[in-house]
Amino acid sequence: MKVNFVLEITAFYRWLKSRHLSNNAQLLWFHLFCYWNEAGFPDWLQVDTLRMMGMVQMKSKNTLIRARDELVNAGLLVVAKGKHKAPNKYQFILFSGTNGCGSDYEPLTGTQTGSKTGSQTGCETGRLFKLNQTKPNLEKEKTAYGEFGNVLLTLDEVEKLQGEYPDWQEWIRRLDTGKEMKGYQYTNDYAALLNWIEKEEREKTEQAFQELMAELQ
Repeated sequence: MKVNFVLEITAFYRWLKSRHLSNNAQLLWFHLFCYWNEAGFPDWLQVDTLRMMGMVQMKSKNTLIRARDELVNAGLLVVAKGKHKAPNKYQFILFSGTNGCGSDYEPLTGTQTGSKTGSQTGCETGRLFKLNQTKPNLEKEKTAYGEFGNVLLTLDEVEKLQGEYPDWQEWIRRLDTGKEMKGYQYTNDYAALLNWIEKEEREKTEQAFQELMAELQ
């Protein structure tokens, strides 16, 4: 794919002037874009999460995922989940519009400023999770999960866990058992699960992160 590196970097800088993007998301976009440049601008860039963490020196996988999802939701990045535990693939939505989706510093809006107003054929929405517009807010109603029924989650929360964590059922089992045996009390079981997952991810990836940083130096 032909990409004008300077044009895209400049366009991203201008785009940021009128839009909010967290510092983590900005840093991830820049480093991932430079990595794409080093790879020769393939149509899809395949990179594992741990290497992305090393690029931006983030020790938390969940922090990286939030930054990545922010880019996706802003229409700057498209994610294709890897199959059979393969790393995810990423595609940038170019401001120059050379990949058919961006124009006039409005990536992935589905329109071109001052011209077409309809959706462009072939442009991805870029969202990892499709918004279910047919469902009312029934997700607010919590259902009991686990052998002992101690974990209360909404349908929306369960779908998020399923989409992000392959071992989500094991985490529900742990929380359910912990509540039954040790009397854990949480005002929000979904938030508790995310906290448990993030804590274990930090502990598990600390050593791998240090090894990767040593390789990159």
